[in-house]
Amino acid sequence: MMHLSLQESMYHQNNIIIIGNSVVEHSKSLIKLNKRVINIDSFNDDDLKGECYLNKNSFGFVNDDVIEIIKKLNLKKEDTIIIVASGFDTKRDYDENLNKYGYLANNKQDIFAETKYSKILFNQLYKSGIKVPKDYNLEILNKEKKLIKNKDLSGGFGIKDYTKDYILADNEYIQEFITGNVHSILFIVNKKKDYKLIGINKIFNKKTKNTNYCFSGAISNIKLEPPYIELLKNIINFFVNNFDLVGINGIDFVIKGSSIYFLEINPRLTQTCFMYDDYFKLGYVNAHIDSIINGKMPDIVNEENSSYAFETIFAKEDFKYTFDLLKYDFVSNVPKTNCFIEAGDPICTIRVKSYDEKKADKLLSDNISLIKNELNNTEII
Repeated sequence: MMHLSLQESMYHQNNIIIIGNSVVEHSKSLIKLNKRVINIDSFNDDDLKGECYLNKNSFGFVNDDVIEIIKKLNLKKEDTIIIVASGFDTKRDYDENLNKYGYLANNKQDIFAETKYSKILFNQLYKSGIKVPKDYNLEILNKEKKLIKNKDLSGGFGIKDYTKDYILADNEYIQEFITGNVHSILFIVNKKKDYKLIGINKIFNKKTKNTNYCFSGAISNIKLEPPYIELLKNIINFFVNNFDLVGINGIDFVIKGSSIYFLEINPRLTQTCFMYDDYFKLGYVNAHIDSIINGKMPDIVNEENSSYAFETIFAKEDFKYTFDLLKYDFVSNVPKTNCFIEAGDPICTIRVKSYDEKKADKLLSDNISLIKNELNNTEII
Protein backbone atom coordinates (compact mmCIF):
# COMPACT_ATOMS: atom_id res chain seq x y z
CA MET A 1 0.00 0.00 0.00
CA MET A 2 2.83 2.39 0.87
CA HIS A 3 4.62 1.64 -2.42
CA LEU A 4 1.45 2.24 -4.46
CA SER A 5 0.75 5.54 -2.72
CA LEU A 6 4.28 6.80 -3.31
CA GLN A 7 4.06 5.90 -7.01
CA GLU A 8 0.77 7.75 -7.41
CA SER A 9 1.88 10.85 -5.51
CA MET A 10 4.90 11.25 -7.83
CA TYR A 11 7.19 12.59 -5.11
CA HIS A 12 9.42 10.50 -2.88
CA GLN A 13 9.25 12.37 0.45
CA ASN A 14 7.57 10.47 3.29
CA ASN A 15 7.30 13.25 5.91
CA ILE A 16 4.85 16.11 5.40
CA ILE A 17 4.80 18.99 7.89
CA ILE A 18 1.85 21.37 7.69
CA ILE A 19 1.95 24.67 9.61
CA GLY A 20 -1.13 26.80 10.15
CA ASN A 21 -4.22 27.90 11.96
CA SER A 22 -6.84 25.13 12.16
CA VAL A 23 -5.30 22.59 9.76
CA VAL A 24 -7.72 19.73 10.54
CA GLU A 25 -9.10 19.48 7.00
CA HIS A 26 -5.61 19.68 5.48
CA SER A 27 -4.52 16.79 7.72
CA LYS A 28 -7.54 14.71 6.69
CA SER A 29 -6.65 15.22 3.03
CA LEU A 30 -3.02 14.25 3.69
CA ILE A 31 -3.58 11.18 5.85
CA LYS A 32 -4.90 9.12 2.90
CA LEU A 33 -1.43 9.30 1.30
CA ASN A 34 0.01 6.89 3.90
CA LYS A 35 2.80 9.30 4.70
CA ARG A 36 3.93 10.67 8.05
CA VAL A 37 1.75 13.74 8.65
CA ILE A 38 3.01 16.28 11.21
CA ASN A 39 0.70 19.15 12.19
CA ILE A 40 2.01 22.34 13.81
CA ASP A 41 -1.29 24.02 14.57
CA SER A 42 -2.43 26.96 16.69
CA PHE A 43 -5.58 25.14 17.90
CA ASN A 44 -4.27 21.57 18.07
CA ASP A 45 -7.81 20.19 17.80
CA ASP A 46 -8.83 16.68 18.81
CA ASP A 47 -9.67 15.51 15.28
CA LEU A 48 -6.32 16.35 13.68
CA LYS A 49 -4.93 13.38 11.74
CA GLY A 50 -1.28 12.52 12.31
CA GLU A 51 1.20 13.86 14.85
CA CYS A 52 0.33 17.14 16.55
CA TYR A 53 2.40 20.01 17.92
CA LEU A 54 1.03 23.27 19.30
CA ASN A 55 1.97 26.53 17.62
CA LYS A 56 1.66 29.22 20.30
CA ASN A 57 1.13 31.93 17.69
CA SER A 58 -2.66 32.40 17.66
CA PHE A 59 -2.71 32.98 13.88
CA GLY A 60 -0.60 29.92 13.11
CA PHE A 61 2.25 31.98 11.68
CA VAL A 62 5.74 30.56 11.24
CA ASN A 63 7.90 31.86 14.09
CA ASP A 64 10.99 30.92 16.09
CA ASP A 65 9.02 28.34 18.14
CA VAL A 66 7.89 26.57 14.97
CA ILE A 67 11.47 26.38 13.71
CA GLU A 68 12.52 24.87 17.04
CA ILE A 69 9.75 22.23 16.85
CA ILE A 70 10.86 21.21 13.34
CA LYS A 71 14.52 21.14 14.40
CA LYS A 72 13.76 18.78 17.30
CA LEU A 73 11.89 16.38 14.98
CA ASN A 74 15.31 15.55 13.51
CA LEU A 75 13.88 14.54 10.13
CA LYS A 76 15.93 13.92 7.00
CA LYS A 77 15.77 17.03 4.84
CA GLU A 78 15.60 15.04 1.59
CA ASP A 79 12.62 13.04 2.93
CA THR A 80 10.55 15.99 4.18
CA ILE A 81 8.03 18.42 2.68
CA ILE A 82 7.00 21.56 4.58
CA ILE A 83 3.78 23.46 3.82
CA VAL A 84 2.98 26.87 5.31
CA ALA A 85 -0.83 27.23 5.29
CA SER A 86 -1.07 30.41 7.35
CA GLY A 87 1.63 33.06 7.09
CA PHE A 88 4.85 34.26 8.63
CA ASP A 89 5.84 36.30 11.64
CA THR A 90 7.34 39.47 10.21
CA LYS A 91 10.35 39.53 12.55
CA ARG A 92 12.64 38.00 9.95
CA ASP A 93 12.89 35.85 6.83
CA TYR A 94 11.98 32.26 7.72
CA ASP A 95 12.31 30.68 4.25
CA GLU A 96 16.02 30.06 4.76
CA ASN A 97 15.35 28.34 8.10
CA LEU A 98 12.58 26.15 6.71
CA ASN A 99 14.64 25.14 3.68
CA LYS A 100 17.25 23.65 6.04
CA TYR A 101 14.75 21.00 7.10
CA GLY A 102 12.80 20.11 3.98
CA TYR A 103 11.36 21.02 0.59
CA LEU A 104 9.17 24.12 0.97
CA ALA A 105 5.88 23.49 -0.88
CA ASN A 106 4.25 26.90 -0.65
CA ASN A 107 4.72 30.47 -1.79
CA LYS A 108 7.82 32.25 -0.56
CA GLN A 109 7.57 34.57 2.42
CA ASP A 110 8.28 37.52 0.09
CA ILE A 111 5.14 36.66 -1.90
CA PHE A 112 3.03 36.76 1.27
CA ALA A 113 4.44 40.24 2.00
CA GLU A 114 4.20 41.60 -1.56
CA THR A 115 0.58 40.50 -2.13
CA LYS A 116 -0.94 41.85 1.08
CA TYR A 117 -2.60 45.26 1.00
CA SER A 118 -0.50 48.26 0.02
CA LYS A 119 -1.33 51.46 -1.85
CA ILE A 120 1.20 50.46 -4.50
CA LEU A 121 -0.44 47.07 -5.10
CA PHE A 122 -3.96 48.49 -5.21
CA ASN A 123 -2.86 51.24 -7.63
CA GLN A 124 -1.34 48.58 -9.89
CA LEU A 125 -4.58 46.61 -9.81
CA TYR A 126 -6.60 49.74 -10.62
CA LYS A 127 -4.33 50.61 -13.56
CA SER A 128 -4.83 47.04 -14.84
CA GLY A 129 -8.58 47.60 -15.07
CA ILE A 130 -9.41 45.78 -11.81
CA LYS A 131 -11.86 47.42 -9.45
CA VAL A 132 -10.74 47.80 -5.83
CA PRO A 133 -12.27 49.53 -2.80
CA LYS A 134 -11.07 53.09 -2.24
CA ASP A 135 -8.80 53.80 0.67
CA TYR A 136 -8.98 57.01 2.70
CA ASN A 137 -6.86 59.41 4.66
CA LEU A 138 -8.29 60.66 7.93
CA GLU A 139 -8.29 64.23 6.54
CA ILE A 140 -10.59 63.58 3.57
CA LEU A 141 -13.25 61.27 4.94
CA ASN A 142 -16.80 61.51 3.59
CA LYS A 143 -20.01 60.13 5.07
CA GLU A 144 -19.94 56.77 3.25
CA LYS A 145 -19.53 53.61 5.34
CA LYS A 146 -15.91 52.58 5.82
CA LEU A 147 -13.91 49.81 7.42
CA ILE A 148 -10.75 49.67 9.50
CA LYS A 149 -8.55 46.85 8.19
CA ASN A 150 -5.31 45.24 9.34
CA LYS A 151 -2.58 44.90 6.69
CA ASP A 152 -1.06 41.81 8.31
CA LEU A 153 -4.19 39.66 8.82
CA SER A 154 -6.72 37.87 6.62
CA GLY A 155 -10.03 36.09 7.13
CA GLY A 156 -11.68 39.22 8.49
CA PHE A 157 -9.48 39.37 11.58
CA GLY A 158 -9.15 42.89 12.89
CA ILE A 159 -11.85 44.41 10.66
CA LYS A 160 -13.97 47.06 12.38
CA ASP A 161 -16.53 49.62 11.28
CA TYR A 162 -14.91 53.04 11.09
CA THR A 163 -15.98 55.53 13.74
CA LYS A 164 -15.07 59.20 14.03
CA ASP A 165 -11.88 60.00 15.95
CA TYR A 166 -10.62 56.40 15.66
CA ILE A 167 -6.84 56.31 16.06
CA LEU A 168 -5.20 54.04 13.47
CA ALA A 169 -2.45 51.64 14.50
CA ASP A 170 0.65 51.48 12.28
CA ASN A 171 -0.62 48.35 10.51
CA GLU A 172 -4.19 49.61 9.96
CA TYR A 173 -5.83 51.52 7.11
CA ILE A 174 -9.28 52.84 6.18
CA GLN A 175 -11.10 51.29 3.24
CA GLU A 176 -14.40 51.82 1.47
CA PHE A 177 -17.18 49.38 2.40
CA ILE A 178 -18.46 47.69 -0.78
CA THR A 179 -22.08 46.60 -0.53
CA GLY A 180 -22.51 43.25 -2.26
CA ASN A 181 -22.06 39.50 -2.01
CA VAL A 182 -18.65 38.28 -0.81
CA HIS A 183 -17.15 35.31 -2.63
CA SER A 184 -13.82 33.57 -3.09
CA ILE A 185 -12.24 31.70 -5.98
CA LEU A 186 -9.63 28.95 -5.72
CA PHE A 187 -7.05 28.27 -8.42
CA ILE A 188 -3.88 26.21 -8.75
CA VAL A 189 -0.74 27.41 -10.54
CA ASN A 190 2.69 25.96 -11.33
CA LYS A 191 6.11 27.57 -11.81
CA LYS A 192 5.51 27.84 -15.58
CA LYS A 193 2.56 30.13 -14.72
CA ASP A 194 0.01 27.64 -16.04
CA TYR A 195 -3.11 27.75 -13.89
CA LYS A 196 -6.49 26.08 -13.54
CA LEU A 197 -9.67 27.26 -11.80
CA ILE A 198 -10.90 24.97 -9.01
CA GLY A 199 -14.12 26.49 -7.69
CA ILE A 200 -16.04 29.54 -6.49
CA ASN A 201 -17.48 29.91 -2.99
CA LYS A 202 -20.00 32.18 -1.33
CA ILE A 203 -18.50 33.47 1.92
CA PHE A 204 -20.17 33.81 5.33
CA ASN A 205 -19.02 36.18 8.05
CA LYS A 206 -20.22 37.22 11.48
CA LYS A 207 -19.45 39.63 14.25
CA THR A 208 -17.38 38.27 17.15
CA LYS A 209 -15.65 39.82 20.12
CA ASN A 210 -12.45 40.12 18.05
CA THR A 211 -13.76 41.47 14.76
CA ASN A 212 -16.90 42.79 13.09
CA TYR A 213 -16.59 40.66 9.94
CA CYS A 214 -14.94 37.37 10.86
CA PHE A 215 -14.82 34.70 8.15
CA SER A 216 -17.10 31.97 9.50
CA GLY A 217 -17.90 29.63 6.63
CA ALA A 218 -18.78 29.16 2.98
CA ILE A 219 -20.80 27.24 0.45
CA SER A 220 -18.97 25.72 -2.53
CA ASN A 221 -19.42 25.23 -6.25
CA ILE A 222 -21.15 28.54 -6.94
CA LYS A 223 -21.91 29.07 -10.63
CA LEU A 224 -21.34 32.56 -12.07
CA GLU A 225 -22.17 33.91 -15.51
CA PRO A 226 -19.32 34.06 -18.10
CA PRO A 227 -18.78 37.87 -17.80
CA TYR A 228 -17.95 37.43 -14.10
CA ILE A 229 -15.58 34.54 -14.88
CA GLU A 230 -13.71 36.75 -17.36
CA LEU A 231 -13.34 39.48 -14.73
CA LEU A 232 -11.99 36.91 -12.27
CA LYS A 233 -9.53 35.55 -14.82
CA ASN A 234 -8.27 39.10 -15.32
CA ILE A 235 -7.53 39.34 -11.58
CA ILE A 236 -5.85 35.91 -11.51
CA ASN A 237 -3.77 36.78 -14.59
CA PHE A 238 -2.56 39.94 -12.85
CA PHE A 239 -1.21 37.98 -9.89
CA VAL A 240 0.12 35.03 -11.90
CA ASN A 241 1.97 37.36 -14.31
CA ASN A 242 3.36 39.73 -11.66
CA PHE A 243 4.22 37.30 -8.85
CA ASP A 244 5.82 33.86 -8.73
CA LEU A 245 2.78 32.15 -7.26
CA VAL A 246 2.72 28.37 -6.86
CA GLY A 247 0.19 25.77 -5.68
CA ILE A 248 -3.35 26.49 -4.55
CA ASN A 249 -4.25 30.13 -3.89
CA GLY A 250 -7.49 31.94 -3.09
CA ILE A 251 -8.86 35.37 -3.97
CA ASP A 252 -11.67 37.10 -2.07
CA PHE A 253 -13.94 39.45 -4.00
CA VAL A 254 -17.30 41.23 -3.87
CA ILE A 255 -19.93 41.10 -6.59
CA LYS A 256 -21.77 44.42 -6.88
CA GLY A 257 -24.14 44.62 -9.82
CA SER A 258 -22.18 43.75 -12.96
CA SER A 259 -18.85 44.54 -11.30
CA ILE A 260 -16.33 42.56 -9.29
CA TYR A 261 -14.22 44.25 -6.61
CA PHE A 262 -10.97 42.61 -5.53
CA LEU A 263 -10.58 42.37 -1.74
CA GLU A 264 -7.50 40.25 -1.03
CA ILE A 265 -5.45 37.29 -2.16
CA ASN A 266 -4.57 34.40 0.15
CA PRO A 267 -1.36 32.96 -1.36
CA ARG A 268 -1.74 29.62 0.45
CA LEU A 269 -4.06 26.72 1.12
CA THR A 270 -7.28 28.21 2.50
CA GLN A 271 -10.05 27.00 4.81
CA THR A 272 -12.36 26.43 1.81
CA CYS A 273 -10.06 24.00 -0.07
CA PHE A 274 -11.42 20.87 1.64
CA MET A 275 -14.77 21.32 -0.11
CA TYR A 276 -12.99 20.29 -3.34
CA ASP A 277 -10.99 17.37 -1.95
CA ASP A 278 -12.96 14.87 -4.04
CA TYR A 279 -12.14 16.80 -7.23
CA PHE A 280 -8.60 15.37 -7.16
CA LYS A 281 -7.55 11.72 -7.29
CA LEU A 282 -5.45 11.92 -4.11
CA GLY A 283 -6.95 15.06 -2.58
CA TYR A 284 -6.29 18.77 -2.84
CA VAL A 285 -3.14 18.91 -0.68
CA ASN A 286 -1.49 16.26 -2.86
CA ALA A 287 -2.49 18.28 -5.95
CA HIS A 288 -0.97 21.39 -4.33
CA ILE A 289 2.33 19.60 -3.61
CA ASP A 290 2.50 17.91 -7.02
CA SER A 291 1.99 21.19 -8.86
CA ILE A 292 4.94 22.72 -7.00
CA ILE A 293 7.41 19.81 -6.98
CA ASN A 294 6.64 18.38 -10.43
CA GLY A 295 4.93 21.34 -12.09
CA LYS A 296 1.94 19.13 -12.79
CA MET A 297 -1.49 20.60 -13.42
CA PRO A 298 -3.88 18.17 -11.72
CA ASP A 299 -6.77 16.53 -13.53
CA ILE A 300 -10.13 17.31 -11.97
CA VAL A 301 -11.52 13.78 -11.88
CA ASN A 302 -14.74 14.16 -9.94
CA GLU A 303 -16.24 17.58 -10.60
CA GLU A 304 -19.73 17.47 -9.14
CA ASN A 305 -22.82 19.64 -9.07
CA SER A 306 -23.06 19.10 -5.31
CA SER A 307 -22.38 21.84 -2.77
CA TYR A 308 -20.50 21.67 0.49
CA ALA A 309 -21.37 24.19 3.17
CA PHE A 310 -19.75 24.87 6.51
CA GLU A 311 -20.15 27.30 9.36
CA THR A 312 -17.94 27.91 12.37
CA ILE A 313 -19.49 28.35 15.81
CA PHE A 314 -17.85 30.96 18.03
CA ALA A 315 -18.05 31.48 21.79
CA LYS A 316 -19.87 34.51 23.17
CA GLU A 317 -18.31 34.04 26.58
CA ASP A 318 -15.38 32.21 28.17
CA PHE A 319 -16.05 28.58 29.06
CA LYS A 320 -14.43 25.21 29.67
CA TYR A 321 -15.13 22.69 26.92
CA THR A 322 -16.38 19.41 28.44
CA PHE A 323 -18.55 18.05 25.62
CA ASP A 324 -18.28 15.16 23.17
CA LEU A 325 -18.72 16.42 19.63
CA LEU A 326 -16.53 13.78 17.97
CA LYS A 327 -19.58 11.50 17.84
CA TYR A 328 -21.06 13.69 15.09
CA ASP A 329 -19.61 13.03 11.65
CA PHE A 330 -20.60 16.51 10.45
CA VAL A 331 -18.54 18.31 13.12
CA SER A 332 -14.85 19.14 12.66
CA ASN A 333 -12.20 21.28 14.37
CA VAL A 334 -13.29 19.73 17.66
CA PRO A 335 -11.52 21.09 20.78
CA LYS A 336 -9.70 18.83 23.21
CA THR A 337 -11.75 17.96 26.30
CA ASN A 338 -11.27 20.34 29.24
CA CYS A 339 -9.60 23.03 27.15
CA PHE A 340 -10.51 26.65 27.88
CA ILE A 341 -12.21 28.60 25.09
CA GLU A 342 -12.23 32.38 25.29
CA ALA A 343 -15.03 34.66 24.10
CA GLY A 344 -14.71 35.30 20.36
CA ASP A 345 -12.74 32.11 19.71
CA PRO A 346 -14.08 29.30 17.49
CA ILE A 347 -15.64 26.26 19.15
CA CYS A 348 -16.06 23.92 16.17
CA THR A 349 -17.13 23.75 12.53
CA ILE A 350 -20.36 22.27 11.14
CA ARG A 351 -20.17 20.90 7.58
CA VAL A 352 -22.77 19.41 5.22
CA LYS A 353 -23.06 18.28 1.60
CA SER A 354 -26.08 18.37 -0.71
CA TYR A 355 -26.89 18.40 -4.42
CA ASP A 356 -29.08 21.45 -3.87
CA GLU A 357 -27.72 24.75 -2.51
CA LYS A 358 -30.94 25.61 -0.64
CA LYS A 359 -31.09 22.13 0.90
CA ALA A 360 -27.45 22.45 1.95
CA ASP A 361 -28.27 25.76 3.64
CA LYS A 362 -31.26 24.22 5.45
CA LEU A 363 -29.29 21.13 6.54
CA LEU A 364 -26.50 23.36 7.82
CA SER A 365 -28.98 25.39 9.86
CA ASP A 366 -30.55 22.22 11.33
CA ASN A 367 -27.18 20.79 12.32
CA ILE A 368 -26.10 24.05 13.93
CA SER A 369 -29.28 24.00 16.02
CA LEU A 370 -28.52 20.42 17.07
CA ILE A 371 -25.02 21.37 18.24
CA LYS A 372 -26.36 24.43 20.06
CA ASN A 373 -28.61 22.11 22.05
CA GLU A 374 -25.69 19.74 22.67
CA LEU A 375 -23.66 22.59 24.16
CA ASN A 376 -26.48 23.27 26.65
CA ASN A 377 -26.23 26.76 28.10
CA THR A 378 -23.03 27.73 26.38
CA GLU A 379 -23.48 31.12 24.74
CA ILE A 380 -22.55 30.85 21.07
CA ILE A 381 -22.66 33.22 18.13
